[in-house]
Amino acid sequence: MKRIAALAVVLVLTGCSTVESKDIRTSGITANLVVTLPEGTDAADVSASLRVGTLTFVELGDGEEISASGGGKDAVLRHHRAAGVTSYSNRLDGVVAAGTEITFGLKRGGADGSAPTSTVGLPERVRLVAPAAGTSYSRRRDIAVRFESEPSQLPSVLTWAGECVQEGSLQLEPGRTSATIARGSIKQVTTTPTPGKDVSRCQVRLTLTRRTEGKLDSAFKDGTVTAESQSAREISSVP
Repeated sequence: MKRIAALAVVLVLTGCSTVESKDIRTSGITANLVVTLPEGTDAADVSASLRVGTLTFVELGDGEEISASGGGKDAVLRHHRAAGVTSYSNRLDGVVAAGTEITFGLKRGGADGSAPTSTVGLPERVRLVAPAAGTSYSRRRDIAVRFESEPSQLPSVLTWAGECVQEGSLQLEPGRTSATIARGSIKQVTTTPTPGKDVSRCQVRLTLTRRTEGKLDSAFKDGTVTAESQSAREISSVP
């Protein structure tokens, strides 16, 4: 869901729109279907966006719907629209077990053609245990990162971002539950100083993500179906 929200922000800034689905065949639609396992909740968030081209979203009409199911639960995704961006989302309560297959189904009528079987398996969940939230770290020192997880054959990625630092990442191979952000890896951004504002220190968000890629229904023109587990902590970055 976070990924779709971020995409929506970018598209709003560049000028996007929504069109009705009645004149669009499924074979012309690009679908982005996402399952997210929020940290600390016993549920899977499911979301979808349907587009033609890059900046035009598709709004389903009467008799059409997109749903998600898995782990014995199912839900019809609810419609959202803001500033030209149309998306659909809902939640599958209690569906978090690794390997559980989630199926997205697009139901349409007439000759438009449905897309009933876009599938993806849930990854093992991750939970950051170090560094602790709110801790202050100098960019001249190593930062030890540890996380908890069931055994997994999937890689993970650790990313960092903040107002005063350059975005960065570390790729972690399967089996890893720890990593070190080496001193100097988190770099201060080069900006023109603002009078009265200290740009040498800020809050930095560390995010650990494990993702699986699924199989999109062949009725769509293009797109992705993914599932991801994330854990995030904010620390203070200082010189």
